[in-house]
Amino acid sequence: MLTRYMGISPRKQSYLFTFALVLNLLGMVLTDLWLPMVVGAIIMTGLTVEAWIRVQHIIPMKKDLNDLHKQIKRIQSELRQVENVQNDEYLRD
Repeated sequence: MLTRYMGISPRKQSYLFTFALVLNLLGMVLTDLWLPMVVGAIIMTGLTVEAWIRVQHIIPMKKDLNDLHKQIKRIQSELRQVENVQNDEYLRD
């Protein structure tokens, strides 16, 4: 993956790349500079697809993973508490 510029949000960056791709395709239609515009369109298509994948899938997946890690830590602490209570009861008997 390419490194994302951190001065702009991922969603706004995806909109920016999409707008740039549309401008690039419009430039291909309206001008005779085909080779530079085709190269630019290919690059912008890759950036646009990557930005939208990041916004639609990767960022929500990271949030879900963080939530799962929090749940695992909470469950592990509860398990330790239950084990400590059981050990204390075993030692009293």
